[in-house]
Amino acid sequence: MSYLIDKKNDVWTIPSKEDQGNYYFYFDFFSNEWIKEEIKNYTLDCLEVGKIKASSSHRYNYSLRHFFEYLEFNEIQIETFADLTPKIIEKFIHYLMVEVETSSTRAVALSALKHLLNYGEIFELEGYPKIHLFDRTAFRMLQTEDILKSMIIPDPVMQQIKSAADDLLAQKDYDLRLLGCLIIICMYTGIRISEALMLNENSITNDFFGKPLLEVISEKNETERYIVVRQEVVDTIELLKELSAENRSILGTKRLFVHYLPNAKRAEYLWQVTARSWLKKRFVRNYGISHVPGELYELTFHQFRHTLATDMLANGMSPTEIKDYLGHESLHSTRLYAKVRNSKLVQAYKKLGFIGLIVNSLEDISDQDDKKINESERLMAQLPDGLCARPIKEKVSNCKQPNACLFCPKFITTPEFLETHKDHLQRIRQDKNSYKEERFIGTDYLINETEAALLDIILRLERFVGIDGTRKQTSNGV
Repeated sequence: MSYLIDKKNDVWTIPSKEDQGNYYFYFDFFSNEWIKEEIKNYTLDCLEVGKIKASSSHRYNYSLRHFFEYLEFNEIQIETFADLTPKIIEKFIHYLMVEVETSSTRAVALSALKHLLNYGEIFELEGYPKIHLFDRTAFRMLQTEDILKSMIIPDPVMQQIKSAADDLLAQKDYDLRLLGCLIIICMYTGIRISEALMLNENSITNDFFGKPLLEVISEKNETERYIVVRQEVVDTIELLKELSAENRSILGTKRLFVHYLPNAKRAEYLWQVTARSWLKKRFVRNYGISHVPGELYELTFHQFRHTLATDMLANGMSPTEIKDYLGHESLHSTRLYAKVRNSKLVQAYKKLGFIGLIVNSLEDISDQDDKKINESERLMAQLPDGLCARPIKEKVSNCKQPNACLFCPKFITTPEFLETHKDHLQRIRQDKNSYKEERFIGTDYLINETEAALLDIILRLERFVGIDGTRKQTSNGV
């Protein structure tokens, strides 16, 4: 795609699609004319070749500002990028960790610089480093791999958020009500903030069974999808339609998230930067959202997405369903949520070991009233390698953790199943590589955890039976 750009200008205006507003690229903060010219060439190549989207190129443009602010702050002068050294990059990483608040912003700032230098390396341009300045260590130092783990909103905080969001809807201030609607939509749907701000008056439709669907348009991967939503979202969309009608008429748009700027005396779309500022200053700060007494919670819109995805996995939704719901381009992104979920299980396992119960024989198992179970009750609870205590101890129509018995505190096994567990372990080890080659989400984590659990169960059963093969008369459970 070709753009009408005057390279002499230090501010470029790049139109975006439809009514999303323009992208503004700034080149007035670079340290010298050579660097400014190189970054302009790099940016123009990225835009015209289309290797990365205009939105990503724009994000890289403003994220590079962090690097040049770092150079100025530390009085580091470079004539060309060839002057950069691993030491300068390492110090930049430490600068990001101290000066930049959010993990995602730090990661993008480092990625922007890396992409720029890789561009020069690929095309063998003069003035670029001849050695690699980045490796995975750099990104691990920024803790980018652990971002997901820290982005799940704790239940007590979520309760505060829901209560405060409902209060926003009852306010008279237009912008506060607009913010409340945005929070509720992101909280209950997990859609990206960019997707939420693109919702229009026709976003709600119904399927063949009358269930409400939300049409979500993603600028990130240029797709649209329909997701099932709850009544709170439908009601919020209806409120938005009524609330924004006048401002939408002024702008001549169907988009719902618009507001009026009294100082400028004009209506405008609600942009992400404004919405994020409102979330921090007009929501978290005003309502005192906190997880630790005396300390405000660092809330972002994207945390709603991470929290919902993790909850869906925990409640048994398949990774493919979650991928389609969240609009991921591939299962790779969904896999990250599986990693978060399973890492929690791993930590619990490390603390507890095998968390079920080992008893001397099936005849030793009793019900919730401590009465010996009969044959029919035992058959209801029977598993190939033990028993499930749920049908014995409580009434239950189904289990929310199918195929996860080895990690369930309701699982009971006895010495008579020792050989079954050994056979299970042998089959797991034989099929381990083929399982992983299938690339199922979470397979490697689940296989490793299953192997560890089986080893622990077998070890305890062997101790229970004793070296001579005779059973001891005490039970062993955690």
